[in-house]
Amino acid sequence: MPRQLLFTCFCLISLVIALPARAMSVLPLYLDEIVNDAAIAFQGKSLENHSELDPQTNSIVTYSTFEVQEVLKGEVGATHTIKQIGGELQGKKNQITGVPTFTVGESYILFLYGVSASGFSSPVGLGQGKFNIIPASTGFQVSNGRDFKEMTLGTPTSLVPSTVLNKMQQAPGRVKQLDLDEFKQLVRQQKGAFK
Repeated sequence: MPRQLLFTCFCLISLVIALPARAMSVLPLYLDEIVNDAAIAFQGKSLENHSELDPQTNSIVTYSTFEVQEVLKGEVGATHTIKQIGGELQGKKNQITGVPTFTVGESYILFLYGVSASGFSSPVGLGQGKFNIIPASTGFQVSNGRDFKEMTLGTPTSLVPSTVLNKMQQAPGRVKQLDLDEFKQLVRQQKGAFK
């Protein structure tokens, strides 16, 4: 009998330990879901990050401010600030796995959920709604680290610009980067399909 009790306790403790890790798991989203679920989307440059103690939640939060260069969805001003859980304050770190961070001076395309009652807003699907803009020899590329072939599965070909469709059909493997202008055209066509 004591062995069974010990085994049961071990299983329960293992389950409790595993729950927080599973709580932050996010299923892979298709691009049309990212675009459709976003309240706003824009191309912007990171201007500032600062952390402070949030009076509503008593947690460390980080405010990230962006210079908005182009609006892709919704209403956004010349700058936009988001508040996310986690950060570093007075030597105390509270990093939450999966919550994206931003490097000042870097440019991104962000797809953001609406603002919660506590003022929080984050990219759709955590890091999935954060696309890095990367300098390339032919201009700029966009990537969130995932395969664009996978992200556009099930998307009608009429909603994919022909240049993007050709690139994905001709690539033998994964397509993890797209041309910035092609990506924005793809987003506009996705957005137009869900009005």
